[in-house]
Amino acid sequence: MSIIIADSGSTKTQWNILNSNGDIEELFSIGINPYFINKEDIEKTILRLIDVSKRESVRRLYFYGSGCSAKDQCDLVSSALQTVFPLAKIEVHSDLLAAGRALFGDSKGVACILGTGSNVAVYENNIFTENINSLGYIIGDQASGAYIGKELVRAYFQKDMPADIRSKFEEYSNIKLSEVLDKVYKRKFPNRYLAGFTPFASQYIDNEFINSLISDAIDKFINLQLGSLSFDKSYYKVGFVGSVAYYFKDILIKALNNNDYQVGKIIKAPMEGLLDYHAD
Repeated sequence: MSIIIADSGSTKTQWNILNSNGDIEELFSIGINPYFINKEDIEKTILRLIDVSKRESVRRLYFYGSGCSAKDQCDLVSSALQTVFPLAKIEVHSDLLAAGRALFGDSKGVACILGTGSNVAVYENNIFTENINSLGYIIGDQASGAYIGKELVRAYFQKDMPADIRSKFEEYSNIKLSEVLDKVYKRKFPNRYLAGFTPFASQYIDNEFINSLISDAIDKFINLQLGSLSFDKSYYKVGFVGSVAYYFKDILIKALNNNDYQVGKIIKAPMEGLLDYHAD
């Protein structure tokens, strides 16, 4: 018998299979966000990834995913998982709960996500006492990978990007307007596509324009999302999960300190914390 813990962002899903002998097998697939992928495609993704003998041995599955905050979306993912893992007890939770459990266990804090998307909530004793809707990559998701990618693309085509970094961006991305418009407005997963430009910013973070762009994005997240919550700054630490938080943590920590927040853990992915949480 085995247990699976799955952590899914919009870009990728990490599947950790905990076997009865204590071994842990780590697998990766595309992101499973029910706003962007249907039940049939979820099933196909897993069937290609995990062979039948391993699927039949799974007795418990904990799935944490972006887009899994509403009941309808959780039910869609749960139904797909139950089809593929018929003998397993399935639990589907939000990626925000994964962040809360990974960062704070059963204690308290403010759990933030800065990855392909962004989100924030006050976490205490395994529940959220306050949160806001991040509104997704089109309206909100400030400081997310998709947001930063969108700002880079906008600055390039609207000629806000200085010549020195513009040439480097062209070399890095081979960017073409027709391709951008097609992938953003006609293809699946535009948020993933936009987030794909964010590693460029991490490579050139010492550039004044790039540093300012990231700083402005983080300030917007702090003002519009984190700042919308009414927790006591002296009582709660603020922790972060996600690649954006991890790779731009120096700028993030500085901005948090400037706004009198207590800085907690900043981790790239929640899986290690989730493994500890579900150790029993």
